[in-house]
Amino acid sequence: DDVLITKYLEGTALTEDEIFYALQAGDRMLIGLPLMIKGDMYGVLLIEETPEARRFRNKRIEILQGVAQQVALSIQNEQLQQEMVVRERLEHEVQLARQIQTTFLPEHLPEIPGWDLAATWKTARQVGGDFYDVFELRDGRLGLFIADVSDKGIPAALFMALTRTLVRAAVIDTSSPSEALRRVNALILPDNQQGMFVTAVYAVLDLRDGRLVYANAGHNPPVWRCEKTAVLTHLTRTGAALGVIEDLAIEDRTLQLDPGDCLLLYTDGLTEAFSPAGELYGEERLSAVVEAAACDGARGLLDAIEQAVNAFMDTLPAADDMTMLALKRLPE
Repeated sequence: DDVLITKYLEGTALTEDEIFYALQAGDRMLIGLPLMIKGDMYGVLLIEETPEARRFRNKRIEILQGVAQQVALSIQNEQLQQEMVVRERLEHEVQLARQIQTTFLPEHLPEIPGWDLAATWKTARQVGGDFYDVFELRDGRLGLFIADVSDKGIPAALFMALTRTLVRAAVIDTSSPSEALRRVNALILPDNQQGMFVTAVYAVLDLRDGRLVYANAGHNPPVWRCEKTAVLTHLTRTGAALGVIEDLAIEDRTLQLDPGDCLLLYTDGLTEAFSPAGELYGEERLSAVVEAAACDGARGLLDAIEQAVNAFMDTLPAADDMTMLALKRLPE
């Protein structure tokens, strides 16, 4: 039947009435039985019938249909086995990538008298583009860094590793956060063929007097709570994201962290979390939690935020990576 042959070649599913087709040529007949399971075609079983075999044709076709079904099942099982092997290999590679990625994060945050530090890093997938870093600098200073790559998954993780390496190299030669970010931007741009970008905040804290100098490259505004005035201040952007434009115009800004003050750096996976009703978590809800939990220490603050966001999302999975870094100057 030419119609059935055409449907098979075009990949069109055959109906129950079209489970086989036959071609008559003289005294001989060529019978084709689709190797099919639930509409998925794996091939055709061809049988040539001799003139002597016509007598038991119906019984023979019934037997051959059973054979075709078994062959189709064998082919399907083999394909599923191959897909499982590939999937297991990919899962192993992704798990290995996550293990490697975690080595780029601080294994332990520094314990500094008079200061309290805590961090949370959660990826929406096995690997992600969020990262943070804390490193001790010369002359009693501390570097605080948080960033978010524009993509997710493996591409974001690779770009994250590149950016983190460049940041570590840039902060050695300059004490200015904005200059460090300009250098990272200049190194990212030439090889950024995929058009990815990074938003980031880099701050340098003088541990002796609490003076903090920061630069914000297109990132979510960190939240600073002043204990003396009980006022929340959002540290807005001082320049564009990294990897977008040459000769990045970005500037430093300075604030004073006094005893009791706390600072929260975070990525957009926090404020852009969705509720089942489709609402965004937003900066207002975040500010309310910071105001309520500011006295609980750095870890207490992050735990309170995480609990609030999880309750807001209810059963929904996280759509984006979520990273937080909290700093609190302990009361004297």
